[in-house]
Amino acid sequence: MTSIINKTTIAVFILLATAMAAQAASVRAVVDRNQATVGESIRLQVSIEGGDGEVDLSGLSDFKTISRGSTSSFQMINGRTSRQLIHSYALVPLAAGSLTIPAIPVTIDGKVHYTAPIRITVSKEPPAESGRRDVYVTAEVSQAAPWVGQQIVYTFRLFNAVQIADAKFQAPSFDGFHAEEIEDRQSHRTVINGREFIVTEVTFILVPVKTGTLTIAPAVLQVGLMQRSRRPRPFAGMDAFFGRGEMTTRVLQSDPVTVQVRDLPVRPPGMDFSGLVGHFDIKASLDQSEVKVGDSTTLSVTVSGSGNIMDCAPPAVPAPSEFKTYADNPEETVQKDASGYSGSKTFRTALVPVKAGQYRIAPIRLTYFDVAEGAYRTLSTPPSDIQVRPSATASTDIDVFRAAPDQPQSLKKQVEFTGRDILPLKTGLEALQTRRSMSPLIFGMLLGLPMIGFFVTRTALRMMQKDESPGRIMADRARQALKAAAAGDITDTDFLSALYRALVSAILGRQGAMGTSLTWSEARTRLTEIGWDSADAESAARLLETVESFNYSGGKLDRETRSDLLDRTRQVVRRLAR
Repeated sequence: MTSIINKTTIAVFILLATAMAAQAASVRAVVDRNQATVGESIRLQVSIEGGDGEVDLSGLSDFKTISRGSTSSFQMINGRTSRQLIHSYALVPLAAGSLTIPAIPVTIDGKVHYTAPIRITVSKEPPAESGRRDVYVTAEVSQAAPWVGQQIVYTFRLFNAVQIADAKFQAPSFDGFHAEEIEDRQSHRTVINGREFIVTEVTFILVPVKTGTLTIAPAVLQVGLMQRSRRPRPFAGMDAFFGRGEMTTRVLQSDPVTVQVRDLPVRPPGMDFSGLVGHFDIKASLDQSEVKVGDSTTLSVTVSGSGNIMDCAPPAVPAPSEFKTYADNPEETVQKDASGYSGSKTFRTALVPVKAGQYRIAPIRLTYFDVAEGAYRTLSTPPSDIQVRPSATASTDIDVFRAAPDQPQSLKKQVEFTGRDILPLKTGLEALQTRRSMSPLIFGMLLGLPMIGFFVTRTALRMMQKDESPGRIMADRARQALKAAAAGDITDTDFLSALYRALVSAILGRQGAMGTSLTWSEARTRLTEIGWDSADAESAARLLETVESFNYSGGKLDRETRSDLLDRTRQVVRRLAR
């Protein structure tokens, strides 16, 4: 009876303690301000008291969420201890208007608690020309209605009048264009409505590869913005005295750019179009205008201009039939700058005459599409005259290059008998001898040895041959990145970068593609394409976004978070490697 009473008492105490703990658990959400402009971050803190909880921010569809890490603290008052866990986030409103941070569900010990909703007023940013913005971005193209194959320039500009840090640029995908970034980013100062801004330009050369209406998606830039605190915080201490600022996160997004790509006009019949689009010129020259039979002279044809000069093919050389021609590898000089591609391409051909006389190299023609005139244009070089003189051994040279009309007498001699063999032939019956036959087993082994050697050699070569396919290369990168992330002595930044490389390399490698970056939406699409169900693809893509958000936030990771991120990444990479 005593034992039953003790067990009952213990159970009651456990139930009471659990109920008190559940009743004591509480959650709360606070923001640093209730007014913001589009793209300006708001600091959100979710406080959990009385336990550990999981915060679900999936309902914040009107905001981009960036994790800032978490902190915990313990307090003891009158002998009672309490623990508080604070999760910090940066929320970036995606649209103007009256937005609501909905009740955030927080799961504590299997029970869901909800924070109170918070109303946020988001206003549009003032016009760029007003000069009242601290930082903003623009995007434009040099030609809104180019021809297909015509190069245009896409320029992304960042205007900032305050100090910024940790700028992370995400370029558009440029669907329908061949795009190449100009590595030299320009920076200068300008004054807008009496206010000085620093302007940084990111430039891409775009070549449309298809016709129709093409839309360039917005470019995205995430920056840290140094601003003075709007009001002194309690216990700010020396920071408030010296007026130090605080870092806020801004996500800036340019407007989409629409380009109307026109098709080239119909070519007249018989036109030999070179495929060049832009503005070009052609020149031709001979290094020697007088040669002897059998000697060579070099014809150099140089095509220069601005446009897709790298696509220029060797022009046809109309050499007379009395010449042998030998083409050399072209010499290419192409520059790229803020105005696009420009340069030259030189084609050299060795001409070897086989007969003396006076000859003329006909004009060499080049037909390209002139974007300034909107029409095809044909250029031609002046004709080139060559004087070919007989060589000192003219008859021999002619015999070398041309067959003589009469066949020369054969130089073959009749076979003559010069003597008997050193060893005479045996013609008697004693030459026949009886030998013991070979066993079938040994005979079969001898026949099989070459085949066995062939398969062994082939297997060894396959084992030694290195797989250089994109899928294998990206899979190796994913494994190396995971190995780097598993090292315990790396910083949080290196750890998150290694996880990001592992996920991106594994996803791209599964599709046999090369690359270094993916957005979470692109990752979800690619995983769906290789057969993953929507839930698994969404989970893996969100993992990529989580890793990227932690990397942007710069917060310190605790041991549990690092272990969880590493385990989840390892599971995704292993599944993709199957």
